[in-house]
Amino acid sequence: MIRILAALLFTLGFSSLAQAEDVQYQLDLDISWSGDTHPHDWPDSGGHMSGLIGATHHGRYVMFADGNTASSGVKSVAERGRQRILRAELDEAIERKRVKDVFQANGIAQVPGRISATFALSETHARVSFITMIAPSPDWFTGLAGVKLRDDNGWRDKATYVLWAWDAGTDRGASYASDNNANQPAESIRLVASPHFLDSSGLKQVGTATFTRID
Repeated sequence: MIRILAALLFTLGFSSLAQAEDVQYQLDLDISWSGDTHPHDWPDSGGHMSGLIGATHHGRYVMFADGNTASSGVKSVAERGRQRILRAELDEAIERKRVKDVFQANGIAQVPGRISATFALSETHARVSFITMIAPSPDWFTGLAGVKLRDDNGWRDKATYVLWAWDAGTDRGASYASDNNANQPAESIRLVASPHFLDSSGLKQVGTATFTRID
């Protein structure tokens, strides 16, 4: 009887450890935004995307959301494509156990193009968020926030989402080449609904993001 109980406890312990193992995913951004798809006011120098920064986290962390005010880190990425401040915010969130890991990837020198990155999730930190600057622009970016890749049926093998253009609300510029003109106070984050990303058919997507389980 003792041997049976010991074996059962060992099995349960092993099962618990197996469930706690990280799950690996690959993120692929297919950026379709270009002068052909978004001709309004298209900059002579062309468009590019800054380096991407993302994080895996639980439900109490929010990188950005419609109607929220952008953090200093999101503002820095959206306006300048700089990641240092957001990375510091994420490192603090790691210390508070809200964020599990941070991942980064190179941008696109000339759109259209593709950005790829890999990251790890766990049962306690099963959400992922990321952003990258739409450049040149006053404070426009694209990304996803709070995507949950685990549901009642377990980890999702593959999921694809549409990417939209977001306005960080920190600069009042109205075109790709607008001069720096800070909003004081900052406005809330919202979708870009100017002719740059809107036509008679509605909002025009920037591209797609696909998450694929790779472990």
